Amino acid sequence: MTGQPTVTQSPGDPASHEADLAYKLRSASDAELTAILEAADDADVAMHQPGALTRPVTRAAPGTAEVVLLGALGCRYGMLAGGAGGYLLRTPATSILVDPGPAALGILATAHGTWFSWTELDAVACTHFHPDHYTGIIPCLEAMASHAAPGSPRKLLLANPTTTARFTAFSPYHAGGMADVITLAHPATEGHGELAVKVGDLTVHAVPAAHTEEAGRHRAAIGLAFATSAGGIWHTSDTTLADGLLEAVADILPDVTLVIAHADASNLSTDPARAAVCHLQSRDVLPIVTALQPRDVIIQHYDAAYSAPAYRIAQAVWLQRQLDRASQSTRVVPGINGLHVTLDPEGICGWDIPLTDPPAPAISSYLQAVLGGRH
Repeated sequence: MTGQPTVTQSPGDPASHEADLAYKLRSASDAELTAILEAADDADVAMHQPGALTRPVTRAAPGTAEVVLLGALGCRYGMLAGGAGGYLLRTPATSILVDPGPAALGILATAHGTWFSWTELDAVACTHFHPDHYTGIIPCLEAMASHAAPGSPRKLLLANPTTTARFTAFSPYHAGGMADVITLAHPATEGHGELAVKVGDLTVHAVPAAHTEEAGRHRAAIGLAFATSAGGIWHTSDTTLADGLLEAVADILPDVTLVIAHADASNLSTDPARAAVCHLQSRDVLPIVTALQPRDVIIQHYDAAYSAPAYRIAQAVWLQRQLDRASQSTRVVPGINGLHVTLDPEGICGWDIPLTDPPAPAISSYLQAVLGGRH
């Protein structure tokens, strides 16, 4: 045919090697092809044996905890921008993957064998049944269970009532077959479940949230509070600053080291329609800090319109100035894909950004100024 592009390959090109392999296999004998197919069968059987896929596990140092953001964006358009993914929480004996959205699986699959191992996971947690929070649950459950070390405790799926009901009905092979399912709920939320569960050296508490999970269900979603040796960590998840929320968190965590805040919108105007959003807003950070006195606040879950580094840094600087004027010592940290922070009881004591992300240079510069050098 005329008009078709001509593809030339040098002997050193990967494409050339693939073409050479295809040629060899097309010329192979039946016995040679059978040997390849049987070897793959043997490898498949071996992969499914307990412990066959385990890798070395990285844990937080004694007295510390680590948080790694697996996509700092969220909401519908945040997913389209490729950045909705939750985070990984590590303590000296436990690792929990929280709200794995569509970005989390790709990040962790790429990182497996470097700074992360599927073997380290003890549980997957999900706060509510929205796709930017649950899309990665099934493949991450499979990876967690398949890489479990022999003799390790059963893996867990911790989730709010809606998520456990949906996943148990949709895929009992995963929810129950690959991991024990524990429903978490707070008395102020819709549905029933455990108020707290112990996972290794970590206690996970359900916290109320005000967020429309589905039509007619505004109180089924939850936030999470973690009691760690580095202090309390409150993950707001998606919520507004509803009456009683801060009191509920303070009852569970009298000492808060870190707040992971889904404060994705500025909404500095007083337009009632604009202010009636379903997530925390920038202005909500000040009452949170005043009530809980955390050492640090990490902003996460930016929608796409708020994803530019100029916005993230401007929001953090604006908030920091409000807190400074109110004589609050809390530091505000803008989120970014892959942000890895280490906590001790005094707050963030080390940080790094192991992923390549376009906003990284500007946000790294801000973090250098606010948190000091990387450790």
